[in-house]
Amino acid sequence: MKPLNYACRLSVLSLSLAAIFSAHADNGIEKIEVTGERQAYRGEFTHLQSPESTFEFDSQLIENTGLTDLTDVLDMSASVSRQNSLGGLWDSYAIRGFFGDENVPSGYLVNGFNAGRGFSGPRDVSGIERVEVLKGPKAALYGRGEPGGSINLVTKKPTFDSASSIALTAGSRAHRRLEADVNAVFADDVAGRFIGFYQEEDSFRDTIETQKQGFMASLLFEQSERSSISYELEYAEHEIPFDRGIIALGGNFDFMPIERFLGEPGDGPTTTSVLGHQLKWDYDLNETWTLSSAAAYRQTELDSFSSDAEIAPQFQKFYLDGQTLARQHRERHYDTDQYVVRFELAGEIETGAITHNIIVGVDYDRFEYDRSYLVARGKPLQLNPTDAEMYAINVHKPVYGQFTPGTRVPAIVRQQNQWATGLYIQNQMALTDALSVRIGGRFDSLKQTLEDKVKGRNTEQSENRFSPQLGVVFQVADNWSLYSTYGEGYRLNFGANAQGSAFDPNETESIEFGSKWSLLDNNLDITFAYFDSEQKNIIVADIKNLGSHLAIGEASSAGYELDIAGQLPADIEIRFSYMLLDAQVEEDYVDTGIFAAIKKGDDLLNIPEHSASLQLSQYYEVGGNALTVGGGLQYVDERLGQRGSDFYLPSYVTANFFAQYDLSDNWAVKAQVHNAFDRTHYTNSYTQMWVQPGEPRKILVSTSYQF
Repeated sequence: MKPLNYACRLSVLSLSLAAIFSAHADNGIEKIEVTGERQAYRGEFTHLQSPESTFEFDSQLIENTGLTDLTDVLDMSASVSRQNSLGGLWDSYAIRGFFGDENVPSGYLVNGFNAGRGFSGPRDVSGIERVEVLKGPKAALYGRGEPGGSINLVTKKPTFDSASSIALTAGSRAHRRLEADVNAVFADDVAGRFIGFYQEEDSFRDTIETQKQGFMASLLFEQSERSSISYELEYAEHEIPFDRGIIALGGNFDFMPIERFLGEPGDGPTTTSVLGHQLKWDYDLNETWTLSSAAAYRQTELDSFSSDAEIAPQFQKFYLDGQTLARQHRERHYDTDQYVVRFELAGEIETGAITHNIIVGVDYDRFEYDRSYLVARGKPLQLNPTDAEMYAINVHKPVYGQFTPGTRVPAIVRQQNQWATGLYIQNQMALTDALSVRIGGRFDSLKQTLEDKVKGRNTEQSENRFSPQLGVVFQVADNWSLYSTYGEGYRLNFGANAQGSAFDPNETESIEFGSKWSLLDNNLDITFAYFDSEQKNIIVADIKNLGSHLAIGEASSAGYELDIAGQLPADIEIRFSYMLLDAQVEEDYVDTGIFAAIKKGDDLLNIPEHSASLQLSQYYEVGGNALTVGGGLQYVDERLGQRGSDFYLPSYVTANFFAQYDLSDNWAVKAQVHNAFDRTHYTNSYTQMWVQPGEPRKILVSTSYQF
């Protein structure tokens, strides 16, 4: 058994036993109710006071819609668009048109920690209290991150209320899911929360089955009215068949049914594992100042065999006869370890008539990435290879297991380590009752080492960076404010150039202007924003040194956003998000994946010009019990589906509906319909040979019991 899997199971076993024994805790314990938790790096600002744009999804909305994957939840924000997920193995997204390294998963924050990196598979949202879309570059506080913004996951915390629940869900394509949430009170100052899930289902794709399981545990110790210690554990395992999707050569999306699988079932599933820990101590120095310290460790693994459609014309017979698909056979073994430590002081002081809301902190982040990637490739067409030598499959009448793949040889075998030590400060000054100014920045000392075992060379890189932020908020009225903000972001690029030198970091800068309203007694928040961003040092192909790369690419992104969230009259909950975006290439270059010539002015991959999402729900009382009904619409405009081409994915609209009825104080039943009108759609692609179809209509029914 692998060390990570063994550690996962041992941790889960011990905490599960604690949860079981806690069921016999004394119900007469005096309860201390936890009403909220201050978020690290963020400060305490209302919707109108903050000079930035955010959009949130709470656990109630997530439960109502029946969504369980992070990527599906993020679809409800028009600012987020899907990117290449490497055959469905991880979460990959762009925020405001910008994305980071497409060869690794998109990073996210967990409770403010920069600790969502690695190969843990698509993130399940079980145990998540809130998903926050933090728009614009955030390096001034968080350090390295995704260029268009950050996703922060706020986890569910223990309370001193012993309420627990269990839910069972079944649905289309043999969908089965069991989820439990146990909140346990151990003493008048100690509580725990234990959340677990197990899910398996067939896919609409031929031969595909998935299985995942996970466990989240958190413990809270209230030392005093001023001090608390908390610990959180994250464990998950996935089994996901590698699936590149369908072929839509020349934009012919009817060329083959969306169900057809062109890989090999015999490759078995890709397995991913994660084991993470977070330990935090909060201490209120007085009524206005808080000291927070925390540490986190996260380990992930990915192991995979896959049969991928060959995309290079000189190796691909399909381009000639339209049926014989040459494939590569690939093997992946990825391991990561991440360590994060943070100390932060936050509070408020006054100097004369000016109030200063200050955050100052220091953090340390170490990320170790061990990558082994092997490939077996057929002969070029000029050598007249046989179907067996091409490891080919007939796209119209696939016969799986017909040929044995060739010998896989190392393509990339690397050990890459990154270190970052950062010092940050932010001061939002209330100059008058109406005018506030935010100023801040972060200094990072960065180091990166790369051991390339294929090319037999070592690379070391050191960087010192300062990332500023500026913001202004003007309160026009009690329920209306105007703001502007400027920020910069960065993330270290993996790899080295032909000379063995490390790449310059990927850099982003953005300016934003917006207006915010809080209406209907502050029950409805509205944000309208315009932003203009630039990204540089994107990894591109080095045409003078084939097989090598350069960090010289540039892109721009500008657009308008409208976000509406809250409660309308008649008990109607609303989440609406719209974006109009112009995202394009700013310099000519050659793509690293398919070696296509990219021209200035070309659209960015998988980025729509228009996108929108609407979610509505309403509460009724029927037979003395609560009934909640709702639905949603998602619109995604056409998007470029292959760089350096005129291949575009078609636009689409999908509809979802849900209903929940409380049979009693304890029992409830739910039903959800995803893609209710069964619209054929395509969520993302990398080339015309790798197009991901969206899921057809899916119906889920569930029952839950609270105790």
